[in-house]
Amino acid sequence: MESTMILDEPKAAVLALLEHSEWPEAGQALARANELPIPGRRTEQWKYTPVAKLFNKSYGKPDGQVPVELPARLPFPATRVVFVNGHFRADLSDDLKTDKGVVIDSIRHHLSHGPLKANYGRIAGIGDRLFTAMNTAAPTDGLIILATKGAKTSQPVHVLRITTAAAGNSPMLIQPRDLFMLHEGASLEVIDEHVAIGAASASLVNSVRESVVGHGAELTLHLLQNEPDGPADIGLDAVQVAENGHFSVDTSTLHGSLVRNDITVALEGSGAHAELNGVYLLNGNAHCDNHSYIGHNVPDCTSDELYKGVVGGKATGVFNGKVYVKQDAQRTRAYQRNANVLQGDLARVYSKPELEIYADDVKCSHGCTIGRMDEQAIFYLRSRGVSEAEAWRMMSHAFVAEVLERIENTQWKEHLGRMMDRKLEDL
Repeated sequence: MESTMILDEPKAAVLALLEHSEWPEAGQALARANELPIPGRRTEQWKYTPVAKLFNKSYGKPDGQVPVELPARLPFPATRVVFVNGHFRADLSDDLKTDKGVVIDSIRHHLSHGPLKANYGRIAGIGDRLFTAMNTAAPTDGLIILATKGAKTSQPVHVLRITTAAAGNSPMLIQPRDLFMLHEGASLEVIDEHVAIGAASASLVNSVRESVVGHGAELTLHLLQNEPDGPADIGLDAVQVAENGHFSVDTSTLHGSLVRNDITVALEGSGAHAELNGVYLLNGNAHCDNHSYIGHNVPDCTSDELYKGVVGGKATGVFNGKVYVKQDAQRTRAYQRNANVLQGDLARVYSKPELEIYADDVKCSHGCTIGRMDEQAIFYLRSRGVSEAEAWRMMSHAFVAEVLERIENTQWKEHLGRMMDRKLEDL
């Protein structure tokens, strides 16, 4: 009883920030958030990621009008959409009315519109996830993208999410909420980049994105977490894929004090496909937890999942991927793999790939590896005049290159590869 009281009192203080929200179903979500406990070490899905400490802070509401200096643009054409401390900044964003049939806007401008009312909270159900209940109760702001039948973006949409210190460096609770809707045959590519400017490590970013991929539509997400001295970053991507739809995501974590990436995919139509890829390069005291769930709910769907991590210092990497195949989901093809390299004696990795299969005509596989770099390969490179540090960096790059090669956008792949090389020099 005593431990429950210790957790509930801080939670009540955080939830008080979420009252009097005008968002759909805010009241029900807040009531559910009050009912749900803070995940602890005994909560299976959170046992390796300590989030109770996030509730022992006095958060304030985020200020989106603080002045910021934008980082350099991407080295290739992209439509930039800027959020500062969770708030949409039209003054810092590009012209968003560039592609016919594609609406890109602040989600706050669409609260009373039919598409949002019909889909808000439907893909990302609250269930027993406290952070989803909190976000649903009172999002800060977010992005809505609607692509009509056959519409395509002419260039990637670059969503730049900046977290920066508020006045007095007080912690903020920032809750982005996105909705992506792709109708039949539509195609959308989004680069979602998280950066931190200044001392923002005390803040909490709790995000939820719902994506509907229609018949024959294609959604590609590139998620980049690059936040030295940044906030705790808890995120959920919930995706529903219809017949012959295609969803792919690559998640790259280069910096982050505490990062949790949840991805849930429901394959709901024959021929639907999901591809999940990830790289995490961790050092210092960084913590990155990648959780995924792919539901094969109908026959003739495919999924492919590959995550790789290089973990050094006192950092912690976590991977938990589950593939669920329903009884009627015959002819499922699902593949899942997680591989990790440890650098140093204090780095830790926890990996748990899972298959739960109720159909009998399937091809499914999963596996994980955790180990150190091949000493013989390092020795070979050193015998050819390569320094130990450079040999280790070359081997690490080759290790994660398999994930990079699965990215179809060549320009993003090359840019990301250069960023990873710079990070590997610090490991």
